[in-house]
Amino acid sequence: MNEITIIDLTKVAQQSQIDPQSAAILSQSFSPFFERANALRNEAMQTVVTGLGQPTAMKRARELRLIFQEVRTDADKKREEMKRESLRYGNAVQGAYNLIRLLVEPIEEHLKAQEYFAVRLEEQRRDETRQLREAEAGPYMNFFPQTIDLATVTDNDFARLLNGAKLQKEAAEAERKRQEEEAAETARKEQEAREAQLLQNERLRTELHAEREARAKVEQQARASDEKLRREREEFEAAQRREKEEADRIAREAAQAPDRDKLIAFAAKIRAIETPDLATAESVTRFNAFQKFLESALENLEQ
Repeated sequence: MNEITIIDLTKVAQQSQIDPQSAAILSQSFSPFFERANALRNEAMQTVVTGLGQPTAMKRARELRLIFQEVRTDADKKREEMKRESLRYGNAVQGAYNLIRLLVEPIEEHLKAQEYFAVRLEEQRRDETRQLREAEAGPYMNFFPQTIDLATVTDNDFARLLNGAKLQKEAAEAERKRQEEEAAETARKEQEAREAQLLQNERLRTELHAEREARAKVEQQARASDEKLRREREEFEAAQRREKEEADRIAREAAQAPDRDKLIAFAAKIRAIETPDLATAESVTRFNAFQKFLESALENLEQ
């Protein structure tokens, strides 16, 4: 790092085009800061921490950083005080401060790095521990408490958390498998129920079709039977009409026939009367005598 001196401050004054008196005031005001910073510059940059076994160096780095911080803040106060005088002078003051800041801030950062060497080392260790444990946890990371920093827990606590995460994952997988099997079983039963319903519907359709065909057959047979009965009734009625017509014709003819024909027809009707079946000889003898008398009378009637 190049050393920033009071000569650079003089150049800032010249570039800002301030009067010699103001330039002298500027130099007089900021020279003490340059002197304080440069006096400790070499010591500050030579303060280097490389291990945890340098607590003295870390402490000195802090002390020096605070000194340089004080130089910068005092210079800033001076800047604010002097910038109020005029704009051009303020630019020169700002330039002077910028030089101070340019000188001091890198030294501050360097010393801060030395001061917090142990902190950075610890952060690095924690990052490495966290990465190693996350890699070890692998698929079980989702089952760790979200608020847990794996870099800060002890080895025993990490082992306990990892074991608990494994148990939770196994339980979750078992529950997922149970739910999948339950869903599959439910789907299977629903499918069987649908198939059974389809079979039932088909059976009902078949039975309904058969019932309709049977009913149609019965209705057809009934219509055929009704038609037969109707024809038979019509034939019977026609036969009765013919018999009646024939009887009427015979009656008309009989009524118009001569008396002798009427008597002959009457005698024929008497002879057509069925002979009774008699049980005793006496009755037979009497009936035979009556029959001879009746036949003689009928012959006489026909003549």
